[in-house]
Amino acid sequence: MSYIIRPWALEDLKAVMRLVRESASLHKALDQVKTTPEILRDEGFRKDATFGCLVAEVSPEQRSKEGDAIVAYQFHYLTYCTWDGRILFGEDLYVQPEFRGKGIGSSLLATAAKVALAKRCSQIRFISAAWNQPATDFYAKLGALNVTIRNSWNLCSIEEEHIRRLAEPATE
Repeated sequence: MSYIIRPWALEDLKAVMRLVRESASLHKALDQVKTTPEILRDEGFRKDATFGCLVAEVSPEQRSKEGDAIVAYQFHYLTYCTWDGRILFGEDLYVQPEFRGKGIGSSLLATAAKVALAKRCSQIRFISAAWNQPATDFYAKLGALNVTIRNSWNLCSIEEEHIRRLAEPATE
C-alpha cells in the first residue's frame, strides 16, 4: 500500500468533508454534523487557524472503490492543561474501512506526534467512543491510557443552548 501523510490543502476540503460525514455516519450521528465546507475553510486556513488537519492520500492506482485519493484524516488543535502545559487534542481520526489495517492510522498519529513535539506539547489527548473496541485497542497498542478509568475523570460538555443561557447574566 502506497500512501503519503501530509497537512491538508484547500483542494482537500471536499474530500475531508466527505470523510467527516462518513465518520459521523459510522457513529450514527450524521444528523449532528453542523460543520460545513465553508466553516472548515474559514477556520482551518486562516493565519491563526483553529485546528490542523492531516490527510492520508493513496496513489492513483490504489484509490477507493469510489475513486477517492484522500482516504483518511486526523484533526487536532492546541489546548492547555494547568498541570502539564500544552496538549495536542486529537479531535478525530478516521480511516475508510477498506484502508484499515494498512498502517495509515498509525502513520497519521505518528505525524500528529511530530506536530505535538514541534509545539512542545506534553500529551496528545483524544476521545474514543466506548462502543468502539477496535479503536480503543488500536490506541492502547500505541501507548494510550484510558484516563477515565485511571483517574476517574468525567468529560463534561456545556452545549450551545446552555452556553447562551449561561452567558445571558454576564452580558446584562
